[in-house]
Amino acid sequence: MTTELVLLAARPAPGSRLGGSQVSVSQATAESLGLTGGDAMGLRNGDHQACAVLAVDGPDDDQLVRLGRMLWPQLALRPGEQVTVTAVGQLPEAATARITPPYNLTFNLHQRLLERLRDDGTPLYASNRVLADVHPGGAGMLVRIDLASPSPSRMGDGTEVELHRADVSVSERLITLADVGGCDPIIRRLRELVELPLLRPAFYRRLGVRPPKGVLLHGPPGTGKTLICKALANELGVTAYRMSATELVGSVQGETEANLRLLFSRALAHAPSLVMIDEFDVIATNRERLASQSDVRAASQLLTLMDGLEEVDGLILMATTNRIAAIDPAFRRPGRFEEEIFVGPPSEQARAEILSIHTREMPLTADALKAVAAVAGTTGGFTGADLMHLARSAGLEAADRLAAGREGFELADSLEGADIAVEPGDFEAALQTVRPSVLRDVATRTERIAWDQIVGLDGLKARLRDLGRRALASSSAAVAGQGVLLHGPPGSGKSALVHALAAELGVNFLAIEGSKVYNQWLGESEEAVRALFRRAIEARPSLVLLDHLDALAPVRAGGSGERTDERVVSALLASLDDAIAAGAVLIVGTTNRRELIDGAVLRSGRLGEHLEVPVPNEARRGALIAALASGHGLDLDADQVAELAGSTSGWSAADIVMLVAEAADRTGFEDRQMRFDNLVQAMPAITRL
Repeated sequence: MTTELVLLAARPAPGSRLGGSQVSVSQATAESLGLTGGDAMGLRNGDHQACAVLAVDGPDDDQLVRLGRMLWPQLALRPGEQVTVTAVGQLPEAATARITPPYNLTFNLHQRLLERLRDDGTPLYASNRVLADVHPGGAGMLVRIDLASPSPSRMGDGTEVELHRADVSVSERLITLADVGGCDPIIRRLRELVELPLLRPAFYRRLGVRPPKGVLLHGPPGTGKTLICKALANELGVTAYRMSATELVGSVQGETEANLRLLFSRALAHAPSLVMIDEFDVIATNRERLASQSDVRAASQLLTLMDGLEEVDGLILMATTNRIAAIDPAFRRPGRFEEEIFVGPPSEQARAEILSIHTREMPLTADALKAVAAVAGTTGGFTGADLMHLARSAGLEAADRLAAGREGFELADSLEGADIAVEPGDFEAALQTVRPSVLRDVATRTERIAWDQIVGLDGLKARLRDLGRRALASSSAAVAGQGVLLHGPPGSGKSALVHALAAELGVNFLAIEGSKVYNQWLGESEEAVRALFRRAIEARPSLVLLDHLDALAPVRAGGSGERTDERVVSALLASLDDAIAAGAVLIVGTTNRRELIDGAVLRSGRLGEHLEVPVPNEARRGALIAALASGHGLDLDADQVAELAGSTSGWSAADIVMLVAEAADRTGFEDRQMRFDNLVQAMPAITRL
């Protein structure tokens, strides 16, 4: 009989009902350990240990141990990592136990909590965290086990229980670095900047240098800045003071400065300690940008306190912000914030790692497990928060699929006792509704058009697709080179071609029309251009459509006074250079008046690739008419196609689309299928330029 095994941590099997403190193994594994269902099993991952109740209902896989949701953070594990399991057997009844609930409990709630712990056979040992279902509908509360004698043990009728009220949240220490995915280089750098000064300050003194005193994390919302700070504080095991900057702002004069002094004095008294301030730009406002007198005093007080950290060891200030430009420059220098670390949207490999973490408690089928890597490749521009939302949406899609259209309480009741499993199609359905949060406030006109629906233009399409793939696959301007300008007569299909290209390449799509940029307020037009390209860079890989480019970047007239359109063109030129230098951003402009566009925009290195989209010839007109008519249930023969193509000489692609739409409308009124003569009769109704 084996007393210890090394297994791989895995998600719950589809259809399983693992409790938060339960594990599932195969029958062969249980027999080798000498355990049966209901026995206790010990788990160890380095310095992290846990005890769980065994459920022998896992698949016949000797190398896997499937963990309940509360065991992942306690063991600081990710799916696929090794964990050492040991046999514990039947747990003895606890004589005494001390439990910390998240809030003061009523008598009835207290009794329900103890009954739930007793009925579930939950292991009691110090630092264990248990999710107990004590409310109707399966809602629960997270409680912490502070003490149990003996340890581990289980709740019994004779157990003396003491309820303890803690000052910190019960869930505060659940987050570890195993919950942070795709940030390994950032975490390694933070360990050098934070761990050594806090726990080994003598290391810097031996080198004859001063340890760092502050680190600033900045980046778009949802990329994991606050999560990294929490996880690092928990891993280091030091005293952590975490608060939002708004908690420090007082309502009366001088209160903000007093709050800052109190915070730093407490941190110094409990050194080594880590001070974390979220939304740091609120308390460190740039004093030269219309800041109030109270803001100036608060920023000055914080500068003085940070300078005072040079005299002591064992205190580090970590701050997070998504508006780094709003922070006073006095903070952004060595001696205060030694380093500014950018936490941006994750790469494809990082997205796969983040999805693995967010789906570790989901019952994925084997095909869904393989699909996670494919999903990571199609979610460019998604932040960690977006991927969490995507995983949640996939789970809800699985529930909707199994519930057959039920909603609300009916949905939950119908799934009671059902074997829920998340399949690849659930992720595909979730991708149709979830988009990157960085693009939520970007208004774009989306057209559902596939690449194959663009009839003709085979040579142009091949060239455009080749340019797109080359630009999006690059990570530097030396490879990307330049953007593309599509020009041609009105209605030739330039914008539709770009929309179809975005769908073909599978990238995030952003569009801006020249006429919608200009704003009556000074500086807003230029900021709209800069904001669009910032989002395009954050949401890489992405495609930016500059529709009606002649209105956005007209030829600059020059003169003594600078006009609004000249400032917009200048902002556009700088933004084009930044986006192309960043790589993985394809910029496509469209116009039917190329001669009106400023030459600086059209030079090589910017929109230097010029492709003409001509008026369709007879062959393309015929193919387009046949394809559109087929979509309305009308199959034209060769003679009919040739007759219609010959009768529409000089027509644009937009004219052809309107012709078929007009014929379809007429047949709709008559409640019959479209016929050839309907197309002929609709021709006079199409007004062409």
